[in-house]
Amino acid sequence: MINIIICDDDTDFSEIIEYKIKNCIAALDFDFRIVKTQSLGELQSFMKENSADIVFMDIMVNSVNAVNWSIENISSKNVQLIFMTGFPTEAYNISEIRHCYYLIKSKLTEEQLAKAIARAVQNLSRKCDSLTSIKAGSRSYTVNYQDILFVETYANNITIHLKDNRNITVYATLISFLDKAPPCFLRCHKCYAVNMNHVVSYEPHEFLLYSGDRIPIPQKKYNGVIESYKKYLALA
Repeated sequence: MINIIICDDDTDFSEIIEYKIKNCIAALDFDFRIVKTQSLGELQSFMKENSADIVFMDIMVNSVNAVNWSIENISSKNVQLIFMTGFPTEAYNISEIRHCYYLIKSKLTEEQLAKAIARAVQNLSRKCDSLTSIKAGSRSYTVNYQDILFVETYANNITIHLKDNRNITVYATLISFLDKAPPCFLRCHKCYAVNMNHVVSYEPHEFLLYSGDRIPIPQKKYNGVIESYKKYLALA
């Protein structure tokens, strides 16, 4: 699940870009949700409780310089920033901060928006090696997402299969795992999610991993799953 946040005090423009983002993402086929915020304070409150993957941010929000605010509050986080403005002359303001893309509102086309989203998703995919903390009983494990081969679920538990042959079983749902996981994870079966970075090949009806593990793909979902995998490869 990718969280996309729009931070703009122009509510009409926020509605327009939300609609365009949905149209662009329909072609990329990944799970997402869009949250609209109208102030930097509202964005900050959201980020305290939730992960933010892609942020579309106006350079000026309620007369506050969002670039300077971002340097202090976002630049150290794994967030793909896409700045927007109605004034091209403001472009120099973003030179001091790492950002993913820059859009001119008055010249915004769906093609440009699609390129911005594709680049952001690609960057997120490359950062699949981020760490996460997984609690199993009274013990917590620090796990690198890139070390996870696949995740299996049964009886309200998930088992995380690691490339060093360790398995970690926790009380959780596969959906809750995928909500926090980077986009390199694909749910290919009701009981399995695979890390696409570890797939060596596929055939009817399974993925073959570098580890030798074979992950089943239901016959009815096979074409859709393989299409999602191909789209991920195209962005990688």
